[in-house]
Amino acid sequence: MTAHNVRISILLEPVGSPDVVVSCDQQLRELIINEPTCVDFVYSQEQGPSKLTVQHRNRQDNTTAIIVKSVKLNGIEHIQNTYQGIYYPIGLELRRDTYIAWEGSWILEFTVPVYTWLHKTQGLGWIYD
Repeated sequence: MTAHNVRISILLEPVGSPDVVVSCDQQLRELIINEPTCVDFVYSQEQGPSKLTVQHRNRQDNTTAIIVKSVKLNGIEHIQNTYQGIYYPIGLELRRDTYIAWEGSWILEFTVPVYTWLHKTQGLGWIYD
């Protein structure tokens, strides 16, 4: 199998100073963010599933949240990249949302090669797999 290069860039905007864990392909970034922050991942992966996770944790009061502003996959930014993610708030119903107010995880599942996944999710027509 061929390994494909993957570049992920996610822009997060804080409300307050949330405690955030961002992970992708076994790479992990633990942050407390106070201003818009871009988190980048670069890795190689064989064809198959992958996921990008943003976790809001250690929420002490109602004054923190995380807003997923944008997601770039291999340098391509498209609004659908962001809205393909699903927010799984602890104890609440899952939803397609980019505003992470409760503790829980926002997860974007995609496949590698990324260009094929982008083509399919954006409805760009027929593609040979």
